Amino acid sequence: MSPEVGLAATRIALLLIVAAGLMLFVVAPNSAEFVVSVLTIGIGLAMLGIVALLARIGGVIVHRSSRTEEDQEMDDGPTR
Repeated sequence: MSPEVGLAATRIALLLIVAAGLMLFVVAPNSAEFVVSVLTIGIGLAMLGIVALLARIGGVIVHRSSRTEEDQEMDDGPTR
């Protein structure tokens, strides 16, 4: 995943979480709007978790593939 896509998805997820969280203070607890706000927070948190997982997996793959043989030999120590 490119950094721009990850950043955009993170911003959208945070917008959902913050907007729905603020709505919880305005709507009545026994209304349909309250349920929708809680579900929206759940969707935002799930989206944020997926983005974080994909960024973590993508970072490991990119990090491993970007290392050269010389870098790997330096990490392993001198060869005898």
